[in-house]
Amino acid sequence: MARTFNGSTQFLRRAEALNFTYPLTLALWVYPQRSSLYEDVLCLARSADNSTGWFLQLRGPDGMKAAAVTAYQNTFAIARSSTTFSLNRWCHLAGVFTGANSRMVYLDGVAGSVEGTTLAVPTVDRIVIGAWERQGSWMAYFAGYAAEAAVWKVALNASEIAQLAAGHSPLLVRPGDLIAYWPLGGPFGNDDRDHLAGLYDLTPFNSPGWTDHPSINYPQPEPPAPLPTIRPTPRFPAVAGNVWTATAGQGTVFCPGAVTGCSAGHVAAGVARNL
Repeated sequence: MARTFNGSTQFLRRAEALNFTYPLTLALWVYPQRSSLYEDVLCLARSADNSTGWFLQLRGPDGMKAAAVTAYQNTFAIARSSTTFSLNRWCHLAGVFTGANSRMVYLDGVAGSVEGTTLAVPTVDRIVIGAWERQGSWMAYFAGYAAEAAVWKVALNASEIAQLAAGHSPLLVRPGDLIAYWPLGGPFGNDDRDHLAGLYDLTPFNSPGWTDHPSINYPQPEPPAPLPTIRPTPRFPAVAGNVWTATAGQGTVFCPGAVTGCSAGHVAAGVARNL
């Protein structure tokens, strides 16, 4: 399952001072359902300021573009996608924030251009999915579905973004540099927990719903190690003059004595023993 948002009241949030800094990558899958508004889908915000932070956005009135945005006190540096999103289908968004003067967005693995306005961001204290928070209120609500949200402490490259857009879980792409991972359903269950280390669990507001999850490739468990190959210890030690042999109808038998074969009579008499 994936989370659904009504575009007017529903979102997920964590309120906490966050020591996030450059470089950063934000990514998630979204299923947009309207094109008339600017909608924020994954945000790292500074709640007391007038629009400050980093976020991924769908810009319907701006030609159906996705955007990676840096904001400080209501001033915006916007990196737009080179392609357009469609309504009522899953698409993948990723924003790479390399520094205060560099941001770029990927839509379905296709890179836009780097936007180079210098805009500093102080420490943020909110994680929000489905809306934007500023000065104690919420805006830019998202109407649609969201799943597989993640934040990395590195600038993922084009190949790594392409892996995510091809359906690979964030757990398979630079997992050592992941900060947080919210599947929002799927095989992890219907919850809003951070399934990386549990440090950044989200709280739902106004009862967002659940719907079918996008198709994602997850890490597979390691196969069990093969059992060790152990040769059985012979019940009769091999010494000079003793013979191991295979006898029709008797299997592998041990027959003492300097013989070239072992007869059924030996076995029956107890001279030769089954292995």
